[in-house]
Amino acid sequence: MKRKISIVLALVLALSMVMSACGNQNTTSDGKVLKVAVGCSLTGTGAKAGTAFKEATLMAFEEIDYKVGDYTIEPIIVDLTDDPEKGALALEQAIVKDGAQVAMQGWFTTISMSTMDIAAKYQIPYMFNYGAGQALDEKWEADPQRYSYYIGKMFPTTDFIAEEYRDIFDHAFETGALTGEKTIAIYGEDTDWGHSLGGNLEKYFAEAGYKIVYDEYFAAGTTDLYAVLSKIQSTSASIVAGTINTPATTAAFLKQAKEIGLDAALVCHSLNENADWQTLCGDSAEGIFDMLATYVDDRGADFEARWKERMGYDASITCESVAYDCALCFIEMLNDCYEKYGALDSATIYKFGCEEVQTGNWVYDTSIMQASYQWESGRLSPVVGEDAFYNAVGQVRNGEFVAVWPASRAAEDPAF
Repeated sequence: MKRKISIVLALVLALSMVMSACGNQNTTSDGKVLKVAVGCSLTGTGAKAGTAFKEATLMAFEEIDYKVGDYTIEPIIVDLTDDPEKGALALEQAIVKDGAQVAMQGWFTTISMSTMDIAAKYQIPYMFNYGAGQALDEKWEADPQRYSYYIGKMFPTTDFIAEEYRDIFDHAFETGALTGEKTIAIYGEDTDWGHSLGGNLEKYFAEAGYKIVYDEYFAAGTTDLYAVLSKIQSTSASIVAGTINTPATTAAFLKQAKEIGLDAALVCHSLNENADWQTLCGDSAEGIFDMLATYVDDRGADFEARWKERMGYDASITCESVAYDCALCFIEMLNDCYEKYGALDSATIYKFGCEEVQTGNWVYDTSIMQASYQWESGRLSPVVGEDAFYNAVGQVRNGEFVAVWPASRAAEDPAF
């Protein structure tokens, strides 16, 4: 009998914890509270980007005095580390122990692959994630009902990135800026993100008639890349393209490439996510291609000034600024949800996410980075286009990134 009572009590306790995380309004003596899990990798290889996401989000919350309507926003900072299992457990604890009702997350694809299962398990809206890997979209599309709590990814899949890089090199060969055999060596960190971009680079360049002469990956955090670069150099590839997220690895790759005299057009995607890339890489970054985000108006420069005053270092437009814009998007969504329904809890935010965000009825058109963020039914990633999400390709010139592609957004012609 005692054993049966214990089992019943345990079930009741478990149910009450889930219910508190899945829709009940939290209240204090001061009024209503919305508990927001802010997921970011504060330890491990992604700590720099994770810290930027945390600070940018808190900065945006401070600017609204942690208030939306008659709700107080209570952020719960969740260290997702760089380990998917630890990240999932940390988010689960934030929901079950701390009562998080909604979650937002910065980077990375590998972590997102596990946290989206936690969002589904506890039916917590998981909003505006920046994981760009193709695997996220494929997982979501395989079971959209289960993963319907994962709403409004902020970065498109890597096919968009690969296609833009292919287009700039197609143009270079067509105009004679590049000559010889159309060959490409593909590299990257051995992560979901690295393989996602690498896989799409291989797909889009191969379809355009390029010969893939190298396609290998190395562990995140690797700093001795001479063997990798020697193999790449031996292929005589006209283009070398890939992505690295770890700052120390980025610096090592570019410095060692320069040291051995690698002679190729070099794409190092995610280079300028490091605000101090000039210090990290020095003149080894000269001529490198990377995606270049831009501000739509003066609010970007204003943010950078306030960030420098707050943090003591310069913001990167593709890291700190992107994180801040994500938080602004989240806040605008909360405001519009509250205005429509008069409440902010898991169930209400999920309803708004499904009926408004994921259908394209709701558009984030006050971004400091893009013309707009909008979504459509049946797709997790945002719409891509000149009037929606669109990043130019940049190239390092005299220690600064300048836009070089497409022609409609280029400040200068690309150099090869």
